[in-house]
Amino acid sequence: MTFPDEIIANILTRLPPKELVRARVVCKQWHALTSEHLFMHTNLLRTNAGHPVIAGFFLNDEIHETFSYNPLLRGYSSPDLSFIPTTADTANSETYVTSSCHGLLLCRRRRRIDGELGVYRARHYVCNPETMEFFEVDVPAGAGGAGQYLNLAYDPLKSRHQYRIVARGHDGIRVYSSRTRSWRTAVRYDGRCRCSPFAGLRHPRGVFWNGSLVWAMLSPRLLRFAIDSGELSEMPLPPRLRSEGWFHAGWVYAYVGESGGRLQVIGYTDEERRAACFDVLEMRDDEEGEWTVLYRVDLTRVKELYDPGDDDGARVARVTLEHFSWGGAPLHVVRGPGEAGRHGVLFFSVPGKIACYDAESRAVSVVWQDTATTSSPKQLLSYTWFNFYAYTPSFLRL
Repeated sequence: MTFPDEIIANILTRLPPKELVRARVVCKQWHALTSEHLFMHTNLLRTNAGHPVIAGFFLNDEIHETFSYNPLLRGYSSPDLSFIPTTADTANSETYVTSSCHGLLLCRRRRRIDGELGVYRARHYVCNPETMEFFEVDVPAGAGGAGQYLNLAYDPLKSRHQYRIVARGHDGIRVYSSRTRSWRTAVRYDGRCRCSPFAGLRHPRGVFWNGSLVWAMLSPRLLRFAIDSGELSEMPLPPRLRSEGWFHAGWVYAYVGESGGRLQVIGYTDEERRAACFDVLEMRDDEEGEWTVLYRVDLTRVKELYDPGDDDGARVARVTLEHFSWGGAPLHVVRGPGEAGRHGVLFFSVPGKIACYDAESRAVSVVWQDTATTSSPKQLLSYTWFNFYAYTPSFLRL
């Protein structure tokens, strides 16, 4: 008796992670079924009681030379990037993650250029840690040779066997396709001119959403690049964020990201930042461009980060809230399933810690803590969403 693929896949999604890895080698049919992106997503939900999760996250800060992977789920092995080759010109450099997208990573290693004292370039690799496959991408001159302008774009639900890299250079935007193994110039501009579309760019890291790269600007706007059409356009912001008065009263953006196929932004006034209470907004429909409140975040329960039996717990909680007001930042939103997005979570940082906030229960827990010994919390790093790379495993073969 044989069963339809749908029934077999439904059974396999209920296996624990370690047993799933073993099941993949039983036969070609099971291997193919477990390679689907939707299969991995369903397995993650079921092994975590229906709550949206990521397997772990990378912390990446080349300025302070810090890099680590931090697992969140038991049973999933930590990705080992040691399979990325060491060449003669990269022997003294570390591997850094510069983009993460649906199980694929874009990594770079600095390389020394002979004959150019103190000048570095980089080697760029697209890899899948689960299959330990990698491919070195030759980045053309002017397309961000140092690597800080490269963004990975991969949507397995629309094009499972093709990923692309968007390179924002000083003279234009170039797109690399894994299908053709080549680059094309999509947009040209003069980056030295004040009228450049990227004048006032807050950070070169973009957010991949609905076939586009979205960048946050210092002025109250978002800039969107549609990869297929090559169109570069501004995106509407919530009316509150477009208000000039609000813009001068606090941060324009604390976070821009994507989860569940929707675009999320976080912004708050100085008063909201001090109170550690703010909204997570999301764009529900790409064509209508309307923003709604996804979650109302209240971090006053940050006291749950500490032992309730600690006599100094209240004081420590108050100090932590103060740290968020001047050094904290949202890092990543994981949207819950369904239209309402229930059971979503928000990762945020305070100096020396990264915590997870449950939007449903408002519970807060520490998921990472700096082991550095210092006498002052202000000497500890507080990461931003630019340094946080969520990771979910995929069995896609490059």
